[in-house]
Amino acid sequence: MNLRRLVAAITVVCVAPFVAGTPAGASAAPSNPFPSASDTYYRLDVPNGTMSVTVELTIQNATGKEATTLPVYAMPGATNVVVMRDGVVLPTATSNAVFGQAQGTKEKVVLVAATLPAPVKANVKTDLVATYTVPAQKGDYLRLQPGAIETAFIGQGPGSFVFVDVPSAAETYFDPGCLKVSDQPKDVTSAGLERWVCGDVAVIALNSDKPDVLKRCADLDDKCRQRESISTFSAFVQSITDQSLRGRLETEIPLLEGNKTLAFGYFRRDQAWAEKQFAIAKQALPKLEALFGFPYPNGGTISMRQSHNIEQVGAAGIAFPDEGIVLLTPDTGFDAEVTVHELAHQWAGANLTDGWLWEGLAEYATRKVAPALGITPIDRRWQSFGHKDPLMTWYNGSLVYNPDYWYGKAGAFWTAYESAIGGPEHMVKVLAQTSPRNPRSPYDGRWFMDAGERVSTANLDSLFLEWVFNPATAASLVQDRRATYSGLNAMLARAAEMGLAGTPTDILDNLDAWSFGPVDAQVARASGLLDAYATVVRLTLEAGLPPSQGVPQSWATQPLAKTAGVVEEQRQALKVIQDSSRQFANDPEDSPGRKQIGQAAEAFAAGDFAEAKRLATSSLTSAYNQEAAGKMIGLAKKKQGEFRPGFLARVGMLMRDPSEDLDAAEQAYAAGDGARALQLSQSAYDAWDGAEARGLRILAILMGVMCALSGGVWLLLRRMDRTAQEAVARARGGRTGHVIEASESRSGWKDWENIP
Repeated sequence: MNLRRLVAAITVVCVAPFVAGTPAGASAAPSNPFPSASDTYYRLDVPNGTMSVTVELTIQNATGKEATTLPVYAMPGATNVVVMRDGVVLPTATSNAVFGQAQGTKEKVVLVAATLPAPVKANVKTDLVATYTVPAQKGDYLRLQPGAIETAFIGQGPGSFVFVDVPSAAETYFDPGCLKVSDQPKDVTSAGLERWVCGDVAVIALNSDKPDVLKRCADLDDKCRQRESISTFSAFVQSITDQSLRGRLETEIPLLEGNKTLAFGYFRRDQAWAEKQFAIAKQALPKLEALFGFPYPNGGTISMRQSHNIEQVGAAGIAFPDEGIVLLTPDTGFDAEVTVHELAHQWAGANLTDGWLWEGLAEYATRKVAPALGITPIDRRWQSFGHKDPLMTWYNGSLVYNPDYWYGKAGAFWTAYESAIGGPEHMVKVLAQTSPRNPRSPYDGRWFMDAGERVSTANLDSLFLEWVFNPATAASLVQDRRATYSGLNAMLARAAEMGLAGTPTDILDNLDAWSFGPVDAQVARASGLLDAYATVVRLTLEAGLPPSQGVPQSWATQPLAKTAGVVEEQRQALKVIQDSSRQFANDPEDSPGRKQIGQAAEAFAAGDFAEAKRLATSSLTSAYNQEAAGKMIGLAKKKQGEFRPGFLARVGMLMRDPSEDLDAAEQAYAAGDGARALQLSQSAYDAWDGAEARGLRILAILMGVMCALSGGVWLLLRRMDRTAQEAVARARGGRTGHVIEASESRSGWKDWENIP
C-alpha cells in the first residue's frame, strides 16, 4: 500500500496488530487450506441486545486431497448453528478458537466443522449456507445488552464481505472502514433497518478522502472484499437505542475564527481512554493554532473517531486534514502523544508537499505542546541507529524503513531550524505563511529554507545540506542560490531603507522555483526602478506633498513591470498637482480650486494616482470654466440690453426664455459651478443674438410646409378628376353621341354626357 499517496499522516504503532491464531493444540498451516468467497449478513436487534447471522460462502478444498469436513467461522457464543448445502442440513461439530493472543485478548470465536455426505475432491468448490443467533453477552470484543450492541464481527477471511443491518432510528457508529450500501434492499428498509458493508476495512479507512474509492466499495465492487488474512475480526460497530449508553463526546472549542465543534465517537468499553484523549484535545487545539500562527483551516467540526481497523496496518493514528478527521486507536503505549500529533496534522497536512515536512512539523508541534499538557513524548533515539539518510529521501529512494529514525530526525530538524532562524517568534512567522488558503500552497522544503532566511537574515545553507538535501547533488545548486541571494539581498536592503518591504512577485516566483538564472537580470531592473522611485520621492517632498502608498503597496504584490508603471503614474500625478497648485496659489484656502487640489493630494497619498490626476485636472478645468462663465454672463447681459424685438425676433423667441437661463447662470456662477454657468449664459446669449435669424428660419420652414401642402392638394384633385373621366369612358363602351340608358335597377335613368 502506497502510504505516500495519502493526505493522511500515519504514526506507526509500537504494538503488534491482530494476528489470527489457531485452535489450541493445532499448528498453523503454511497457507489457507480452504480459501473462500463469502457474504456474511448480521441483523442487529439492538433493543433486545441480540443478533441473527446468515453466512453464504463458496469454499474450495485446497488441501491437495479429499476432504470430508469444511470449516465455517461463527461469532463467540453462537447458538442454533445450522449449516446447509443445497438445502440439506449437514452434521456439525463446534469448537472454540482463540484469536489475537499477541494483544492479550482471550476472545474466542466458534469454529464450525460441517461434515459432508461424501468427500470433496481436491480443488473442488462447494457452496454452503450457515445460520445462527448471538445472544446478549459480554467479552473483550463483544458487548451485547438491551439498548446497546458494541461488537466486532467475524468474516470468513480473504474474499469476505460483511453486511450489517442496523436500526435506522438507532445512534450507530461504525469503525472507519465500513460504508452504507448504495442500493438498500427493500426487505431491509421495510424492517426499519439500513445496511452497511465492511470489506477490506483497512483500505477503506485509509481512503476516507477518496470519494471514487468509497463509491466503488459502497456499490459492492468485488475489489473491496477483504484481501488479507490480518484478522478474523473484520469490522466493528456500536449501535445504541438507549441514550444513556451512547459513546460520544462533544464540546465547543474557541479558536481564532470562532467556536469549532470537537466531537469524539468511541466504543464505550474504552470510555476512560476516550475521556482522557478528549480532554487532551480540548487543551491542545488552541495551543496548536497559536503555534502554527494561522486559523484552523477546515469547517466547523473537528471529528475524532476511535478505530480498531487502523491497528491492522500498524498505525496508532491517522489524520485526514482536508476533512478535519482524526482516527485514533487505544493502548498504543503513547496514546496522549499520538492524539496531539494527529491533531497537529490539521495544520501540517495538505499544505505541505512531502512526508518529512508534514510528519516532521507534527512531531515538532507535539514536542512543543505536549509538555504543557503534562505529556512526556517518547524518546525515539533516532541518532542511535547510525543512519545518515537525508530527510528528502524519506519515501523517496531511501532503503531505511525505521519509523523511529524518520520521525525522530524530522522532528529534531524543526527544532534545529527554529534555533537557526532566531527562535519561536520567527518560527511562528514562517509557519503563519503556510495556510492551505494561501495561493502558494503547498510548500516544499526549499520554500522553508527561503522563508527562514527572509524572516531572520540567517544563512541556512549548512543546516539544509546537513539535514535535508543530499550534499553530493545539492551543494552546487545551494552555492548558486547563495550567489544570487547576495545581489538580491543588497537590492532588498536598499528597498527596505526606502520603505519598500518584501520581494516583487516575478522575482519571488523564480526564487520559489529555485530558477536563479533570470534573477540577476531582474535584480538589475529592480535597482533601476529604485533609482526612478528615489527621484519621485524627492520631488514629492520638494512639492510639499505627503508620502504616497502606491509604490509600497505594489512592490511586494506585483511584478517589476507593474510597479514601474506605478512609479511613472506617481510622477505624472505629481506634475499635474504641481501645475494645478500654481494656478490657485493666490486663491483663498476655501476656494473650490484649492479644495480640489487638497482632495487630489489625499488621493495621491493613498496611491490612487488616476484619481489624483483627475481631481487636479478637474480643478484647472473648473477654474477656466468659472472665468469664462463670468465673461459670458457679462456678454449675455449686454446682448439682453441691446435686444430690440421685431417681427422676426419675436418669432425666433417662441418657446424660449433666455432671461430665465441668465438668472440660473448667475446663480450657478455664485455657487462656483463654472461649467453650468458657462452653459446657461452661452444659451441665453445665443437666444438673443440669433433671434431674427432663427425667426427667419422658422418662417421659411412654415412656408415650405404650406407649399408642400398646396402641391399635395393639387395632385390629389387632379388624380380624382382623371379617375372620374376614366370611369365614364368605361361605361360608354366606346359609343359616342348623346345616350340615355336605364340603370341596372331599371327604376331610374342615367343621362351620360356626350363625349366625342
